[in-house]
Amino acid sequence: MRLRPSASALATTVAALVLALTTAGPAAAHHGWEHYDTTAPYYASGTVTGVRWGNPHPEVTLRIEEKQVPAGWADRDIPSDLEDIGGRQVMEATRSYSGSSDELTLILAPIERLSAWGMDGEVEEGDTLEVVGYLDRDHDDELRPEMIVLEGGQAVRQRSVPLPVAPEPAEEGEAAAGEGAAASAGEDGSRAQGETGSTAAAESEDSSDTTVWLVTGGAVLLLFAGGGYYVVRRANRA
Repeated sequence: MRLRPSASALATTVAALVLALTTAGPAAAHHGWEHYDTTAPYYASGTVTGVRWGNPHPEVTLRIEEKQVPAGWADRDIPSDLEDIGGRQVMEATRSYSGSSDELTLILAPIERLSAWGMDGEVEEGDTLEVVGYLDRDHDDELRPEMIVLEGGQAVRQRSVPLPVAPEPAEEGEAAAGEGAAASAGEDGSRAQGETGSTAAAESEDSSDTTVWLVTGGAVLLLFAGGGYYVVRRANRA
């Protein structure tokens, strides 16, 4: 005798799938470099107050304690592989962070890349970090680093691909005083959105919001379709 799943069992299975996909959505939906304003690299340093260590990207909360670009920053040693893809230009274009937030959420490179780039262990609460990177286009409390400098002075690259748009030189006085995210974005609060072709530079591990929600929507449709099929079967047996 062939056993058929009951409607309740089918609903439970599909509902669990929907819940899993929905929960996984935020973690899988990080954007590529084109989601950040790569024309304006910003500097900040401070103390780590929170860590979520996992893929697709570890997230570190940094309480900002210093915003001004240190003297000699542009001449500091950086990883050679980062220098090969424009890292020195980024260092020279760095300006002081003066956004509205007292904390930054840092979106780090995937764990396996951090390990391959010489970073042993995890960032921990209480660590001090220096960071240079790019603000999210929509808000100034999220930053994707170009490079982080650990408490012991080790510089760890965070980028493996060319930037979608090269950094622009800081205006006179901007590196020392900082103009903030709004100034770098222009009076209308916008930059050219990575300019055509920028998405080609995004890292392959970054997932699409659209894909996540299409899959979730498909699971919901499957739930309703499965329930309707069971009702029809029961009606035909009556």
